Amino acid sequence: MKKQVILLVCVILAAIIPNYTSAQGTLAKPAKEVFEDSLVTSKVQIKIGGQLKINGIYDFNALQDSESFNILSIPTGENQNTSPRYSLGAKQSRLNMNIAYDSEKLGRITSYFEGDFFGTGNLNFRMRFFYVDIQNFRIGQTWSLFVDENAWPDVIDFDGPPTGIWVRSAQIRYTKQLSDKSRLAFAIESPQAEITPIEVVDSTITETFQGIPDITAHWNNTGKRGHIQLALVLRQLNYLKNNRTLSNTAFGLSLSGHLKVRQNDKLILQATGGSGIASYLVSFMGGGFDAATSSQGKLTNIRVFGGYAGYELMFSKSLKSTLVYGYTHMSEEIDILPDDDFWGHYASANLFWLLDKKITIGIEGLYGNVKDFYGATGHATRIQSMLLFNF
Repeated sequence: MKKQVILLVCVILAAIIPNYTSAQGTLAKPAKEVFEDSLVTSKVQIKIGGQLKINGIYDFNALQDSESFNILSIPTGENQNTSPRYSLGAKQSRLNMNIAYDSEKLGRITSYFEGDFFGTGNLNFRMRFFYVDIQNFRIGQTWSLFVDENAWPDVIDFDGPPTGIWVRSAQIRYTKQLSDKSRLAFAIESPQAEITPIEVVDSTITETFQGIPDITAHWNNTGKRGHIQLALVLRQLNYLKNNRTLSNTAFGLSLSGHLKVRQNDKLILQATGGSGIASYLVSFMGGGFDAATSSQGKLTNIRVFGGYAGYELMFSKSLKSTLVYGYTHMSEEIDILPDDDFWGHYASANLFWLLDKKITIGIEGLYGNVKDFYGATGHATRIQSMLLFNF
């Protein structure tokens, strides 16, 4: 009876998850729902796990963000800092829990929880995932349907290539299996427009609440050699002008997939573009780049496009390497900035050594360069190392 009460509490909490949380995936995705060594009854199964991840980071110049190699954080022009910096941390460590319940009426119901230590307060613990699966529905906080988990290269960097779509949101989704290989999914997701009202351009434009959820969908086809996914997002960006609510329509498309090369190597590709969707991209979320005030007296969507290519090379069962290149470009019509375009390049190369089934060590080199909306350029170089223990 107590375990059934615990399950009911998890289901209720999963349905009231708060807004967006940006996310990155690094050699760790939500655990598969396997329940060996679990607390098992005739109807309820529980498994607790997680990972300890220790990162050592050395920045040669410019970039001073302690956790992620975010190209938007690269200082440009006279703001560049050539002082080196070293840091060591374990904030990317995670805890997770799987729960499964065999319902007589609804079949198997599963729930997943995961958190890491990027929150606020003394403990710094935050929720990454908390959702429940009931038949074809998933309810709670999980990856956006605009995300393609299987098109993310194995990197140590917490962000990865700049156009990576790594967003978690509260949502209600429905998945229809079209065949053994193909599926179609739709979702309504919690909206969070990231806009930048510019008072010197038009002081009558301000932020406001969003009125309708983001609509997302994807089609995914998976075979023996790899997979392909086409995803879209449609959203409405609300803003106030003279205390009157106005809105812009925003949309984005993403095409991604992977292809097995030779016996164990993997080629990963992604291309993304849209208008007013920068908050879905890992390097730009939180920056207010969905839209900005223009001199025409309205809010104007910022256009963004780019992509990345990655190649995962298996030298042996215990030694692998990943090479990644990414490019991104933003275009705006704000009119007060000297340049209409922002572009950035990202490159990384790493080497992983699997000491054991549960222990991995790795080293990675990263380089990025950018040109900002003022026409100034900058670059940054980093080396980082990692020890990962899954339990």
